[in-house]
Amino acid sequence: MNRLSLVAATALLAIGCGKDSSANKAECQLEAIDLTGCDRSTLSAVQAEGIWNANINLNDGYSAPSTIRFSPGEPLLIGLAMTTKQVTPDTFYLASDVAGSAAGSTVRYAFAGCKASGPGEVLGVVRVCGNGATVSQGTFTARRVVRREGEAESDRVELLGQGVLPRGAANGVVAANGYAYVIAGSEGVFVYDVKDPAHPALVSELKLPSVTFTSALVSGTTLYLGTYASGIRICDLTKPERLTCDTSVLADVSVRVDSMAKDGNLLYVASPLPKSDIVILDVTQPSAPTLVVRYTVEGASPDLSEYPYALAVQDNRLYVSNWSYGVTVTDLAPLATATKLPKLLGRFAGPSTSALAVGRLGDSTVVYQGSDAWGSSLLALDATNPVSIVQRGELPLRPEATLGGMALSGTTLYVANYQDGLRVYDVSTLGTPKAAGYFNTWNETDAGRGKSYFDGLQGVHVADGLVYGWDTTRGLLIFRHTP
Repeated sequence: MNRLSLVAATALLAIGCGKDSSANKAECQLEAIDLTGCDRSTLSAVQAEGIWNANINLNDGYSAPSTIRFSPGEPLLIGLAMTTKQVTPDTFYLASDVAGSAAGSTVRYAFAGCKASGPGEVLGVVRVCGNGATVSQGTFTARRVVRREGEAESDRVELLGQGVLPRGAANGVVAANGYAYVIAGSEGVFVYDVKDPAHPALVSELKLPSVTFTSALVSGTTLYLGTYASGIRICDLTKPERLTCDTSVLADVSVRVDSMAKDGNLLYVASPLPKSDIVILDVTQPSAPTLVVRYTVEGASPDLSEYPYALAVQDNRLYVSNWSYGVTVTDLAPLATATKLPKLLGRFAGPSTSALAVGRLGDSTVVYQGSDAWGSSLLALDATNPVSIVQRGELPLRPEATLGGMALSGTTLYVANYQDGLRVYDVSTLGTPKAAGYFNTWNETDAGRGKSYFDGLQGVHVADGLVYGWDTTRGLLIFRHTP
């Protein structure tokens, strides 16, 4: 799967000079798209309103989800201004036109419906044209995002407080010692006093030039901030009201950090780029970390999008979600030897995975894994014997609302389910997780919704008996789960 957006995937197309607007769009006009064999009469049921999520599959191998917004706000197609909307009893046609790389050129992204299974689902044809010529084409499935049938706002989960960010969109939260640290990409870090969780108070913030934050981890009085291309920034939390982040590590090699885990004096870093490896640091002295080893999971290939995205450490073993390479388990005992090179013990080559949670249930080691792909599932794995990891259960997710992240606390699993909000599961028995509560955080009328498939509750963090979540529009959310 290509995790780039459709726009990014076609941004480098070589497009020559165009003649006029009609020529630029020729093969992406509705009349030029072959819809023979389609049941276009079913399109009369479509209600072209609200926010829809779509899965796109092109004949060049590109496959990824995106979004369509009819309302509220400016209509958008895959995040671009929708320049054409033609929805009639037998037609569903949407297009976005953007300027190409050459003067006078145009790129058109066109979606033409083939059939509908109801008012909120359409299947059809995608075509991308440059100067009127087809560059790529394939199919799409689009579904309107609505609340699950029969659900209220919440069940056994209370929203205690909310901290709306002064700018940007939250993409990570960690909490400790009465403070929550919210990262917001290039907009920086926002520190909230959450001693009264019903009233989070912003006490400080930090924005660094040319730095985009991707992940965060707190250990004692140290905050580790992963970045998109400049390694890890290390902050002193002695005075959260005056956040100081003067130390960096790995900044000189353009390291991207997607997640971190700390065990003892070692910090484990999942770094998809530039080497697609796990960076292991000794942080005995937080202000002066030293490199132990850079470990590439055996057999994983970045050319096949087999990148490390999420990781966890338990009982001297490293668990990694490697996208299409699946979940791997690595022995960390060799770190104490002269070679210092971890050794792969086993792999679960299941569906693509970008999130995981690891724990123990009696004598068993359990791994819960999932991904942010269209049509993903939450899998329960028995990894007690890593040489032969066994799937014990599966919980399918709605394709139009995918999985962002998860956190395991005892026998309760908390899942950030994007447009389906916070989902809580009882995992006291190894098998398919059992529903134990929810909170629907997403409403299509919220300001800024519908710009991305990855919209809504993106991740969760458990601390001091509370659940901290981050929502792409609502910011910091603090929950209490009552079983």
